[in-house]
This record gives sequence, C-alpha cells and structure tokens, in this order.
Amino acid sequence: MSKDNRIEPLSQTLLNNLPAVVREELDEYEQKIRDYRSGRIGDIKMQKYRLQLGTYAQRQPGVQMQRIKIPYGELTPAKLRRLADVSDKYADNFMHLTTRQDVQLYYIMLESVPNMMRELADAGITTREACGNTIRNVTATPFSGTSPDDVFDVAPYADAFVNFMLRNPICQNMGRKVKVAFESNAFKDDAGLRIHDLGFRAQVREVDGKPRRGFQVYVGGGLGSNPMLGHLWSDFLAEEELIPFSASVIRIFDRHGERKSRMKARMKFLVKKLGMDEFRRLVEEEREVLQVDPSWNDYLGDAHRIDTPETEVTKVPPASNGIENDPGYLLWKGSAVTTQKSGDHALVQIKIHNGDLSSDNARKLADIAETYTGGNLRITIHQNLVLRWVPLNVLPSLYDALHNAGFADPGAETITDITACPGVDSCRLGITSAKGLATALEQEFSNGLAEYADLARHLKIKISGCPNSCAQHTASNIGFQGAATSKDGRRVPSEMVFVGGSLAGDETRLGQSVIKIPTRNAPKVVKKLLQIYESERSNGEHFDFVMKRLGKNYLNEQLQEFTHIPSYEEDPEFYWDWGYEGEQFDIMTGIKGECAGATVEDKEPSFEEAEASLQQAEALHIHKDYKVAVLESFKAMSEAAHVPLYSRLVDPFTPAQTIWQFENLFVRTGEVDIKWLDIYERMKDTMEMEANEELSTEILALAREFYSLCREVETDLHKQAS
Repeated sequence: MSKDNRIEPLSQTLLNNLPAVVREELDEYEQKIRDYRSGRIGDIKMQKYRLQLGTYAQRQPGVQMQRIKIPYGELTPAKLRRLADVSDKYADNFMHLTTRQDVQLYYIMLESVPNMMRELADAGITTREACGNTIRNVTATPFSGTSPDDVFDVAPYADAFVNFMLRNPICQNMGRKVKVAFESNAFKDDAGLRIHDLGFRAQVREVDGKPRRGFQVYVGGGLGSNPMLGHLWSDFLAEEELIPFSASVIRIFDRHGERKSRMKARMKFLVKKLGMDEFRRLVEEEREVLQVDPSWNDYLGDAHRIDTPETEVTKVPPASNGIENDPGYLLWKGSAVTTQKSGDHALVQIKIHNGDLSSDNARKLADIAETYTGGNLRITIHQNLVLRWVPLNVLPSLYDALHNAGFADPGAETITDITACPGVDSCRLGITSAKGLATALEQEFSNGLAEYADLARHLKIKISGCPNSCAQHTASNIGFQGAATSKDGRRVPSEMVFVGGSLAGDETRLGQSVIKIPTRNAPKVVKKLLQIYESERSNGEHFDFVMKRLGKNYLNEQLQEFTHIPSYEEDPEFYWDWGYEGEQFDIMTGIKGECAGATVEDKEPSFEEAEASLQQAEALHIHKDYKVAVLESFKAMSEAAHVPLYSRLVDPFTPAQTIWQFENLFVRTGEVDIKWLDIYERMKDTMEMEANEELSTEILALAREFYSLCREVETDLHKQAS
C-alpha cells in the first residue's frame, strides 16, 4: 500500500522557514490529535484545540472543514495558488469564500490538518483564531486605498489590529467571539460597520490647524438569531487610540460578558444588559488604568503608506479585434468596472457563484491577477473577488482573459449576485440548502424574473441555511432563513422571509421577518415582492422604505397564498430541498454545531494538581535546580488559578492565559487584593530572568501565597452559589 502523502513529513526546509511560535503551535496540535485518537483526551477538549485553530467537524462524519483567515480579504497570486494546492492535496479540490473574507476547505482528514497548516503558514496564511471564543477574521472594505471616496486606506490599521490581537492573551478565552470591521469610504458601507462588535470608519479632523486621522466607532452590533445594530461610541477616535481603546473594550467584554448562557454571550447582549452609559463608563475607566505599552502603536508604523500597484503591468496579451465595441464587453465594463481615484486604474469585480471556486479556477484567477494587476486581489463580504490597480488600457484584454476562464459575468453586486452560506451542504447547523435556493433564484432572473432585473438591480438577496445568519440575511433587502415545517407527517423545507435590510453605515437597517413559506415558493415570493415594489413605490422610493411603509401585516397578507403546501401526492417537489431533488427532506438531529465550542473542558481542574506541582517545585529548589523550580512554581500558580476560573466557566489553554484570566476576572474586578494587580506581567517578566537561588526562593513563596489566595476565592464562589 502506498503511503498517504497528506501525513508524510514535510521538507525540513519548509519547517525551518516557519516562525518558531507557529512550529511549536502545530507540533502541539499534532500531538493533541494523537492523544485524542489514543483516548488520552476527550471530545470536548479536542474540540477546543481544533476550533481555536479553525478546524470544524463537518456535517459528514469523519471529515473536517478548515476555516482559513484572510485578514481584510487581501490575497496575492502566491497565496491563492497555495490555497489551491492544499485544497488539491488535503481537501476536495474546492474552496469557499465567506462573508467574513475567509476561505473554507472541506472533507479534510483530521490527521492531515497540521501538515496542511504548515504549508499554509509557509505562504504567510494562518488559521489561528478562525473560530472559537476569540477575535475572528478582521474584515474591511476591499476597495480601501483605491476608491474615489476614500478618506484614507484602512487596510494598514486592520493589519495592525490583527497583529496586535493574534495570540494575545486578552482575547483567547472570552465568553464568545468578537467580530471587527473597517470601512474607508465616506459615503458607502462595504464592510457592515453596525453589524459588528467593533466597527471603525475612517475620519479626518482638523486638530490645532492640522489634519489628523481617526475613526468613527460603533460597538455592540451583531446578527444571528437576535440581530442588533451597533451603538455609536464616538464620531472621532484618534488613530493612536485605536489599539488601546480596542484592548479596553475586549478586556471589559472578557471580564463582564455572559459565560453561562452561550446564546447571550455576545458583546451586544452585554451592552444591552448594562446599558450604553454603564458600558461606556466601564470602558473609560479601563482606558484610564490600562498600562499602555508604547510598543503597541509600533503596529501602526505602516499606517500612512500610500497604496500603489505592487508591480507595473507590462506583459499583457493583445485583446481580440473589435472587442471594445462588443456588446458583452460593454455590458461587463459598465457593470464590473469602476475607475479608481488615481484616474489611470480600475477596480474590477469578479462574480464567484455562491462563493465557490475550484482549485483549477483559483489558479486561473491567480494568473490573471498577476498578469493584469501585478497581484492585487481582495475577497469581498459578498463572496466575490476584486482586482485592484488594473490599468485602464488593459481592460479589453482582461475581459478576454476573464471570459475565456468563465468569469466575465457582469452581475457582480447586482440582485443576481446572491449571497449564500454553505447550509446543509456541509454545516452541522444547516437546515436548508442556501446554495441550492441561490442557484434557483439566479436562474429565475434569466427567465421568470428577468423583467425585474433592471428595477431591482441594486437590491441584495442573501440566504442563510439557519438562524445564525452567516450569509447576513437579516441585513439584506430580501433575506431567506432556512427553517422547516410539517405536513401530513412529512418534513417540508421552508424559509423565513425578511425584507427591508441594508448595510448603509449610519443608516444600516435590519430586515423584518414577514412570513414563513415552503422553500419551493421562494422564487414566487421574490417575484411578488418586486411586483409590490414596482406598483407601490413613488418618486424613486427605495425598496426598503416601501416595505417599511407598507408594514408587516400588509406584506403578510399579500404573501399568504405562498404558504400553501400541497399534499405529497399532489406535488412531491414541495418536500424536496433545492439542489436535493428526489431526496426526502429532514432535519439533522442529535449533533451540535460548532460555531464557538464548549466553554469548559471535560476534565475538571483540582487543587490537588497545584499541590503536587508546589511539592515538586520545593524538591527542585532543595536540589538547587532553580530554573526548573521557577517553572514548576509558575505551573502550580496556573493550576491553582484554573480552579476558580473553571467555576466561572473559563477554561484557558496555557498557564500564561490562565494567569491573565485570573487577573482580569478576579483582581481587576476588586474581588481580590489589589496587590495582585499585574501578576500576569510580573510572572511573564520572571520567566525571562536568569534563575538563581534568590529568584527561586521568591517565586516559590509567591506561589504558596497565590495558591492560598485561589483556595479562598474558590470558597467564596461556592458560598455565593449556595
């Protein structure tokens, strides 16, 4: 039998090129997988390790989905080719672009994941914190630095935010995830500012007679089954305050956020519970006491760079004769092309159907990006790609290349460009096939809905296969949310219909749910809504405002006819999901989704472990092995702190994270003596010192005192609970 090259050792050259922290992280992950397969660790603990590195259990048993972070959607041809290569080697020759500018791969064997991550890391791509209770992929408008309406390029700030937060102990064990977005445009919102926990829009203000950069800031937004819009924090936060402010918000969320009820653990619920005034007070207090390391703003060192083409475009093949007058070219140019603020270059949008891209097509697009832009490529939140810095004079040749590759569809960012999550194709939480319905609706706009294509050109349809809103359906003009109903003992795939939502910065609107219908009637519902819009609008009134003015009751009444479900004998198609024709529809039961994962592990920490480590530290000290004695004392402190943290439903991964969480949740809340403030920094500094008898004696005494403190805290917690 031939060896499986997915789990064979990689070249030593590749491994040596990886940063030490990445090598150690993936070596540890590989060992955890071995421990899991041998039964030394359980499902819950393995799930926590997997999710922090972006590895999800897929709907299909025995295989994984890998989420890969692409900060602010920035791709290079080299990165896109590496994604294609690992998809061919480790997955199923296919990748999915998400609304968070991530890339997802499917059907991966768990044992092969560490090698796949090593190959990705070799190309500068990480999966770290792509899932779990962390800060997820930081998104941004793909047009930043190039749009005629840019205030300034926000990509360097998004990059700084990513690099500051990655592996930072303040955001490794929060109650739930945090999502962040940056927008550079003064008039548009291609990032979805108000549907994020933190949203930053570029602003410039005159201060002391000089222009200064900063951000309009929103906090506490989010979608899911309880969508809420973010609250305005400030019209202007100076750029140098971006990282200290964000760190303060994260620390307050980590400290005061819900941990018992996972459904109430997002930042939006904390803001709602405390009220915006109290939330603001806590954050401002934190900003006052926060010890800001001057090096934090070193991350902003590249912030004022000027975005320019990476390389000049020189070797471009000639365009077809007469292409500049071809109707197809003219339609594409009028729809997909926007002149950049430079005046000599263009932004070109490439529609990616359902966000799905085969490995071979990814390589074709990498070649095109390299030839026509010098490598400037971004993922959008609508699951498309954008070519940046395309010289205007090469557009005819670019159209030829895209057309030959099958990517010259002029429908990007129109109503025919439907956003859909993976749904039941791969997700454990999926109820209906979002992609199947999206495909059916796109086909309708070439047939039964074609007459409305111009009227509704700038509207957005988004489809999520469940209430979690991965396709952002509650923030779209027409949204569908997967559901189910029953008829004569049979399951019927269904959709909740939302109308009137839009991403519009300050004016962002959430759609209202108006009715539940069988999914087979979704195309008819879209047609009816567009008919209502056409007949009821006045003076160019926007679709959202027409829907709001007419109201839920009126719309419900107008759509009632589409709620009827015929018997199975009359029409069995009503019992089939889109894309799954001929298959009996049902809901997957007995399996939980993995959007964030468990809060605590399956093995409860105990003070006995801490006591054993203290005894070991004492023995090592007596035998003058001071270096190891200090490490063992630190371990004892971590094990002691883990016990009361576990009672608070906090389960850190590492000793350093454990000390950080103890300080944040118990010291900074005033529950223990202020003398323990900054214990995390003190211990971090200690670990970098040269160990000797004096240091070992000091740390051992500190560990004993800290152990006693943790026992007192745990006793108090039990008293409070009773």
